[in-house]
Amino acid sequence: MVWRELSPRDLYDLRNPLIIDVRSPCEFEEERIPEAINFPLLSNEERAQIGFLYKNQGELYARRYALKFIAPKIPDIVDQILALREHGNSVVIHCWRGGLRSEAVASVLSIAGIPCLRLTGGYKAWRRMIVDDLTRDAYPFDPIVLYGNTGSGKTDILEELQRQGAQILDLELLANHRGSTFGSIGKGKQPSQKNFEAALWSELRRFDRSQTVFLEAESRKIGKIALPNLILEKIKKGHAVLVEGSMDKRIERILSTYWDCQNADATSALDEAFQLLEFIKVRIGKKRCDDIRSLAAQGKLSDVVEILLSEYYDPLYRESTKHQQNYLVTVSGDNPSASATELLKLSVTAQ
Repeated sequence: MVWRELSPRDLYDLRNPLIIDVRSPCEFEEERIPEAINFPLLSNEERAQIGFLYKNQGELYARRYALKFIAPKIPDIVDQILALREHGNSVVIHCWRGGLRSEAVASVLSIAGIPCLRLTGGYKAWRRMIVDDLTRDAYPFDPIVLYGNTGSGKTDILEELQRQGAQILDLELLANHRGSTFGSIGKGKQPSQKNFEAALWSELRRFDRSQTVFLEAESRKIGKIALPNLILEKIKKGHAVLVEGSMDKRIERILSTYWDCQNADATSALDEAFQLLEFIKVRIGKKRCDDIRSLAAQGKLSDVVEILLSEYYDPLYRESTKHQQNYLVTVSGDNPSASATELLKLSVTAQ
């Protein structure tokens, strides 16, 4: 039994493939196929050592030396693949560019009588396909775009739209960031740019083109993640909807989101907020920043949020959307369920 080659495009003709990435952990962490599982043939340290030998002793010497690391690991990797493989599922092996590492595992699987496929060109070729698709807008859609002040309820409406069966593109979820100066609080590490683009590509290709897609208006960057030009163009040219919310409800929502988050307790969230406060000092001034710290120390977090909304976020938002004047409709973020129902009806008209 001999393993066969599989192109990146043909990978998605398979039903629930088991994708095995045999690159080192640091390679996998930085960029990967979203559905892949990492069974590294070389540790980060071993990979660095082989790279050094390749550069200084040549390819043949480096390959032979790499076998000393790889050979003892093969049996365990085969056992792990067998444990994960479901009946009828295709096993797809890949490394960086379809070289020694994927060849070694694919060959051993074949010898063991386990049918498998090797991704032609490895992750590098798969990544090239993603970049090409995102550049040429391979999965076009016509969105309804939610605009509105910070805390107005745009995300709540998106989530309610999804519950009611609509297609949504939650860019902030993919970027693991809320898109504002304080948007990292309690969220942990953001994905790499390449992993974000891979996750975005996966979302885009799932959409039913006959149905409307809802998303929030975002700036060019969400935290450290840069949005591809095609998404910025979708936001710019999409059907605009304005979401408004009362100040009381906006304050309540922000306190709930930022200080009741599961990934950080209130104290650590507040500490992180104080660090980020330095980034807006140039707009609201040192004295106002000191006032905010004083109010927070007294536990007056509602007052803190109101100052940030009225003196920082709202003026900044008005400035960034001053050219956006034509809205299909205005909905209330105070009642996400009713607004989602109204937008679903609107989407039929917008198609």
